[in-house]
Amino acid sequence: MQPPPFEIPVENHVPAVPHETLVQDRPTINSMPLARRGVGWWLLPIIDFVCSSLALLAVTLIARVEVFPAVPVAPALLVLVYGLLGVYGSRPERGAVGEENGAAWPLIRLLVGALFAWSASLLAPIDGVEQLALFVAFAILDFGVRAVVAPQLQSLEPAERWVLVGEPDVAERLRAYAPLRKHATLVANVPPLEPDDSAGRARALELVEQHDADRVVISTQHADDEGLLGLVRAFKAIGVPVSMLPRPLDLLEAPAARPARVGGVPLIEVESLAARDSVPYKGPDRRATERKTKVSVVVPAMNEEGNIAQVLAGLPAGLHEVILVDGRSSDDTVEVARRAYPSIRVTTQSGKGKGDALRTGFAAVTGNLVVMLDADGSADPAEISSFVEALEAGADFAKGSRFLEGGGSDDITLLRRFGNACLSGTANLLHGTHFTDLCYGYNAFWVRCLPFISLDVPGFEVETLINLRIAGAGMKIAEVPSYEKERISGTSNLNTFRDGLRVLSTIISEARRRRSVHREHPVAGAGAIEQARAAGAVAKR
Repeated sequence: MQPPPFEIPVENHVPAVPHETLVQDRPTINSMPLARRGVGWWLLPIIDFVCSSLALLAVTLIARVEVFPAVPVAPALLVLVYGLLGVYGSRPERGAVGEENGAAWPLIRLLVGALFAWSASLLAPIDGVEQLALFVAFAILDFGVRAVVAPQLQSLEPAERWVLVGEPDVAERLRAYAPLRKHATLVANVPPLEPDDSAGRARALELVEQHDADRVVISTQHADDEGLLGLVRAFKAIGVPVSMLPRPLDLLEAPAARPARVGGVPLIEVESLAARDSVPYKGPDRRATERKTKVSVVVPAMNEEGNIAQVLAGLPAGLHEVILVDGRSSDDTVEVARRAYPSIRVTTQSGKGKGDALRTGFAAVTGNLVVMLDADGSADPAEISSFVEALEAGADFAKGSRFLEGGGSDDITLLRRFGNACLSGTANLLHGTHFTDLCYGYNAFWVRCLPFISLDVPGFEVETLINLRIAGAGMKIAEVPSYEKERISGTSNLNTFRDGLRVLSTIISEARRRRSVHREHPVAGAGAIEQARAAGAVAKR
């Protein structure tokens, strides 16, 4: 029998009622990836080319120097750099590109403008003052023209044509929701397909071609997780952008429609699409059974026999399961853990490093909410309830922060604090987030987030990777105050400089990955279409 949970006294630095802070909310409907390109994708490069050419022409005329070959080479280089950075490839990221509170891409545009002025000086004999004048002139023209033209370009974007795979009452709500009409038109409503066979892919292709669909929207009322992923694969296999709707019980509450990109598959939170008295919800209310929280605590540990018993003793009651991931310890970590928490499940990682350990633990989870807990005693198990509260309040991902009011640390050095601030600022700039403590590893999230994390790093940068991939998936992230204690015994394997460089590399690589994941293509290549048709013909025989 499991012993009663050890009660950890509340210390003065831990608030009685924790206050979460929002790191990233779900994007608005305006930021969904475009399935059908409008005029903006080629007008913006033209605008940038013309603005940069005009600014350069004005400066060279005033300086009385030869304008060729600076025009057109330098403006063309500027447009090329913008294109490589993905400025023209997708809609702005919330908080990062083009948002009132965003600084990332406006700042990057200024940096590219400085590069433009420098490259122009290599092609035309202009001095430093004239380079500065060129930079200022281009910045004024670029920001001014974009501010005037951007609303007009947005109004010219064509409405997408949607095929809904799901229930007629959800289709009725979609058609009744007026704010959606400028973004999309529902052209067809079809019942769910058989997702995993070739005939299903052929039928999916037939539907898309029949209705000239730009996007397939899948309702999840009748599909379990496996069937839902099968439907997504069936349509994505033929190159069609796919979005998902929440379960119909979510149509009962909340006043707006907000989509979230989840691993490149937008989740459109339909919620209350129309007035309840005009289009009432008719489906079953399954919230009592479907929303029961089952907390799984994953504890990576290697040679922590001096710490693990006290950590496990501090766990709160009512947990669904506790999973110890053993890193092939050479001491008695596993035996001590089993004595301290008899119901604990033990699994051994096959590889090395914390990233591999977490991947092993996540694969073993059977609950619907995951808590990541270190085995060295630095994270307080009594704070688990604060993370669960934040998730049950509506967040997809709850992240511990030592720098919120009520948080703190007995372990962080001045150098690590400075490095964490620099890394968090870099991530916020490039990813449009508002992390206060990027590198802290005390996190919790719903199991539905797991397919979009895809852990592929071995070291301590794994926490940063998880945070950024959750942000890149468009999920709602909340930070929870947390107090970090000194490890109970032993020494940490963390190396400030080595692991700091790994974290920085992860931030940059994930920024590039995030831009590429959000570019979707409306149709498949001819080869993919012919393969789907051929597979369907074979299946019919």
